[in-house]
Amino acid sequence: MLPKLILAALVAAQVPKRPGPTPPVVFPAGTEIPVRFPHFLEGGRVRVGTPVGIQTTAPLEDGVCVVVRPYATVAGTVVVSRPGGLFGRGGFLQVRIDSLAVAPGRWVPLAAVLDSLEWLPRGALHGGGTLRPAPRTVRGFIGTTGIAGVAGALTEVGMVPVLAVAGIDLVIRGARARILAGQRGTLRLAAPLVVESAGRCLRAAPRVAASVPTLPSIPPRTTDRKGTAGRDPINLILLGSLPAVDSAFRSADWSPAQRTTFGTIAQETEAIVLSSRDSTAPMSHLYYLGRMEDVRFERASPSARARHHVRLWQVDSAGPMWAAAATEDIGVLVSPRQGEVTHRVAPDVDRERGLLVGDLLAGGCAVLDGYTTIPGADSTGTTVAGQGYVTDGKVAVVNVGACVPSAEADAWPESYAPGPAPTRRGSRP
Repeated sequence: MLPKLILAALVAAQVPKRPGPTPPVVFPAGTEIPVRFPHFLEGGRVRVGTPVGIQTTAPLEDGVCVVVRPYATVAGTVVVSRPGGLFGRGGFLQVRIDSLAVAPGRWVPLAAVLDSLEWLPRGALHGGGTLRPAPRTVRGFIGTTGIAGVAGALTEVGMVPVLAVAGIDLVIRGARARILAGQRGTLRLAAPLVVESAGRCLRAAPRVAASVPTLPSIPPRTTDRKGTAGRDPINLILLGSLPAVDSAFRSADWSPAQRTTFGTIAQETEAIVLSSRDSTAPMSHLYYLGRMEDVRFERASPSARARHHVRLWQVDSAGPMWAAAATEDIGVLVSPRQGEVTHRVAPDVDRERGLLVGDLLAGGCAVLDGYTTIPGADSTGTTVAGQGYVTDGKVAVVNVGACVPSAEADAWPESYAPGPAPTRRGSRP
């Protein structure tokens, strides 16, 4: 009897044990989640109770594995919506964060508040994530009259009409509480986020091709009109037809820039003076391969003084390859070279390259092939306005094509949303 018991014990010891359930991953309160808003929201225009879809822009990781992939949907609900009042009183806007799509059709509760918002002035975001812009004041307006004088003189718009429009604007409406389509921000967890294990470990970022295509011999920088001086660096290569490129940018909430005319310059000057938005403001021209840009896109900020923008040139008319120079405008200055008002450019052009790639991927119409270098690329240089920039000299290679909507957006969590799922595209101001 004893030998049989020993034999049974030995056999049992050889049987592999079933692994126990993997413990859930817990992200502590205070964890920050970078996000972008695909839809335009404005206090007083959007109704309380309206469901809101937000996108994450980076994966949630536990240190080894990707727990939640990037561009996942965050569900929220508008709980405060008030317009701006007379004599500079600002509006209110607040979105309550409800849940997170950790996998297609799989949602978990999420308690978080809006902690930061791109281009947001200091003091405009209050406790609980309430967006409340500072009220308009005469003092704040006087601070823009210097810009008004220079811009009005150089564009022949004139000080009197600019100041008249500014004065009327100051009196009749307060600052609007707005979140723009494509605007980025950060959510801060108000309570721990618990995500059950998916049973497998994702170690590689999604939507990245296995290899980078070989590029033809092309110049690494744009030039001035004479073609003699190097200007903005080429930091992005797009592969796709013009309709595909246009669709990819529009799906990423970027807009084509208007042509440069007296009317569009006057409109932009007014927006700069009033610190208001101009979503399709014109751009100055740069030159590449002996010609000015073929296409221009931008993502506007709440003020025409800052924006993300990119210029594109078709490299080969027989092939769908586009060279692009993406930079960020962060202010206004008078160019000593050109003697005119221009935008001040952020020196870190690599950051703008990464932001644009992220927006294109979030729009669902692009795949990142990877990064490569163009022979002759420099690590430093100057823009057309004489401002310095720094770069690692690499270009991102992105394929654009058919748009693939997010699976989570089509399966809105009924237990959290008070109404129907939001449409793919939000209304624009």
